[in-house]
This record gives sequence, C-alpha cells and structure tokens, in this order.
Amino acid sequence: MKETKKAYVDTWILAENNDKHRVKALENASRHFEEKDNLTVNTLEAIYGQESSFGTNFKNNRGSDAGAGHFQLEKKTAEQYNLIVKKDNDQRFDIDYSSDVAARYLKDLYNYFSKSTVLSSTIRTIPVKDTKERKKIALAAYNAGQGRIAQAQIEAEKAGENPALWDIAKEYLRQAGANEKKEKIIKEYVVSIEVYEQEFVLKSPADKEAKNKKPKPVKSSGEEGCHWVTLDQGPVCID
Repeated sequence: MKETKKAYVDTWILAENNDKHRVKALENASRHFEEKDNLTVNTLEAIYGQESSFGTNFKNNRGSDAGAGHFQLEKKTAEQYNLIVKKDNDQRFDIDYSSDVAARYLKDLYNYFSKSTVLSSTIRTIPVKDTKERKKIALAAYNAGQGRIAQAQIEAEKAGENPALWDIAKEYLRQAGANEKKEKIIKEYVVSIEVYEQEFVLKSPADKEAKNKKPKPVKSSGEEGCHWVTLDQGPVCID
C-alpha cells in the first residue's frame, strides 16, 4: 500500500512540473503557517493530493467528492472564510482561493488544539503541547471536524488515558459519535497524509521556506470575471 501511495506522489510531481501555477498557489497559501508550526507547503500538497484523489475527482466529476473543489471544503467552511460558493460561481474550484482557505483552516485547527479552546457549550479542546501530536490531531480535525476530535479527547480523558496523544484519542472516536466506517476513514486519513507528506518532502519542487514570508493577497487563477461552473466534463472557469 505504501508503494502505491509513493506512485501517486510520483505521478503528481510530474503534473506539478507542468503546472507551475499550482505550486505557486500552494507556496503562497503555506505563508499562513508560522516558522514554529509543524506545517509546510508539503503538508498542503499531501492534503490536496488526498482530497482530490490525486486529480481523479475532477476527471470523473461524480458525486459529492467532485462538488467540494480542490480541498474538499464544505460549503459552510468555505463561506466562513469568505469564499463564494454558488452554482454559477464556486471559488472552491479556484486553486488560489481554495488553497488559501485550506491553509488558513488547517492553521486554525492547529491553533485550536494548542490551548484549551471552547468550541461549543459542551465541547472544549484539550491542549496538545507536542507539535507532532498536535499536527496529527489537526489533520484528523480537517477530515472529521474539530468538535468530533475534541470529543474523542474528552472521552479519552474520562477513561484515564492521555488525550494529547493521537494514538490514544483515536480509539475513542466511536464514543465521540463516529460510526465504524467513519472511524476507519479518519484513522486512515491521518496515516495517508503522513505518508504522502514524507514523499513530497523528498520529491516536491515547492519551496519549503515559503511559509517564512508574509502571505500575498489572493488573486484568481482565472481571468477577471471568471466564474467556476460544473459542466458534464467537470469544473470549468468561464467569463
């Protein structure tokens, strides 16, 4: 399975070599991360590859997976970060906008678990000091939502376990409301991102130091007046 994942990354790298704009978009988005964060442009590449099934979502354009754009941002999340999400204009399909929001969202998730953060009247995150563990928990939250992951932490703590360790917290996903299928998806998601990121670190042409610079204002990859619509052949930018 790991060799298959490596092959996915190799194919993706070849595509990136032919799409410099995509690399630049992810580099710019990574500027939302701080130098001290255990997050880089390679983290974004790994998430992008996973969420888009390495491009097959857009080639096939079938079902809900194809309808949430490059980073599978839910409509509510995208609008929370001020993206336009309409039938005749969905910025989740614009790599500049979607990667920018994905980075900001991941950074926020990472911060939520850096300190005790109130998510609702009944749910509060438990701080994770170790940045590697916090990263795993933030990635799980990207997939499953911060509320469910925080609830898993709470359940682990109730059981007398260490809620700041992902390998512990993940065993309480069922108690946090995840069914058997979703529990498996969340666990596999974190592992997949870690494998993909390791490969991108070794092979990607993206600038890992880009995050040490200030973010640039986002500019659409399309022409002025570009609107993203979904046609039979997939998402298309039209004027």
